[in-house]
Amino acid sequence: MDNLTNVKEIWLTVVKELEAEIGPDATALWIRPIKPIFIENDTLKLEVPDSIIYDTVKKRYEEKIIQLLRALTGKDLKIDYSMSLASSEPVPQSKATPAVIALPANYYSFNPNYTFESFIVGASNRFAYASAEGVAKNPGQNPFFIYSAPGLGKTHLLHAIAHGILKANSSARILYTASENFVNEYIDAVRGKADGAEQFRSKYRKLDCLLLDDIQFLVDKERSEEEFFYTFNALFESKKQIVITSDRPPRELAMGQRLISRFLQGVVADIKLPDFETRVAILRQKRDQHNYEIPDDIVTFIAENVKKSIRELEGCLITVGNFCTNMHLPPSIDTVKDIIKDHISDPEQEDHKIEIETIKTVVADKYNIEMKDFSSKKRSEAVAFPRQVAMYLACIMTESTLKDIGEAFGKDHATVLYAKNKIGQLVQTDPYFNETLNQMLSKIKNVSNSA
Repeated sequence: MDNLTNVKEIWLTVVKELEAEIGPDATALWIRPIKPIFIENDTLKLEVPDSIIYDTVKKRYEEKIIQLLRALTGKDLKIDYSMSLASSEPVPQSKATPAVIALPANYYSFNPNYTFESFIVGASNRFAYASAEGVAKNPGQNPFFIYSAPGLGKTHLLHAIAHGILKANSSARILYTASENFVNEYIDAVRGKADGAEQFRSKYRKLDCLLLDDIQFLVDKERSEEEFFYTFNALFESKKQIVITSDRPPRELAMGQRLISRFLQGVVADIKLPDFETRVAILRQKRDQHNYEIPDDIVTFIAENVKKSIRELEGCLITVGNFCTNMHLPPSIDTVKDIIKDHISDPEQEDHKIEIETIKTVVADKYNIEMKDFSSKKRSEAVAFPRQVAMYLACIMTESTLKDIGEAFGKDHATVLYAKNKIGQLVQTDPYFNETLNQMLSKIKNVSNSA
């Protein structure tokens, strides 16, 4: 047992088994940097690169490692640590040695820049921010559902919640994952080894907090949605925290009603487009963070002209900062205007909001139906299909809610949602219909802009 080959084989098996329990991120951070040296006199000698890894492994994982070693070797092995020669730090020898405060095993799973302190609060996001802070201070307020258009700060709040919980409880088991990853993990689990699905469930259902980003990716994935439903229930019943983000409110997700109803029983907060003052504050924060020499008049110009996304706003500032630094040019309004021309909103188009009645007029003309047919109870394909097309266009071209669109057509929001999904699918599969739809889109915009 004490030859080097056996030691390496035993340790590789331990690492593999441990990874299945604590996850690949924690394993890569804390376990894989360790090197096995030898086994002698019922003692396993391990080389650790620094005292932080030593302290964390000793505190968190040593007991589990010893259990795995017992199962592999049939012996109760002790572990002795030595510091790598590349390190100047001594290994702590007694309790009297000051202990290094170990970071939580999942610390590096969360973006260190996404904290509550770095989140710029304005009228557009104040309720979502306050609710997220409340969840971080008192986990178990279930569920917390945040929705907004892309790039407005949902993911930032998810990571901030994680950091907030970890401050109070460094051993909290927290997982941030995108819904797409959840689906892929589940597929891999059920296709893999026999107990793969059980390991998957154990991973997700033993958490203290699950942060699931972009849940709309679960739409039309029935088995993954069902698995998430049971995961949600398990965490909810054990009073663990669940935080979910989406690009739309719960009622507009084409998912099972039993899951939608659970989303609605908790706090639901939306994040709107940031106002001018919030955009300026965000740009100033990023300017200071990157040490850019960008004057306030340039910041104001960018804030006045880039309005759709915080992500896009930050990208414009970084582009301007890098251009001026690399080209050794002082930033000017004319220079910046040219640099970010593709991101500047068109004020003429902004002034002309598209009305549902305009959409109805264009669609009615295209399909040769009367305006009153949109609100009639006729179900013939000649009327129902144009009605669905008009509902779909209202969904993508206006800021109206499903309920408002439904009222404009004398229908309920579920009917609008069905139309949106049906026509959306047709757009992806039928290039001829897509061309027809694009023609109507152009005509609707032209009519609105000339009004």
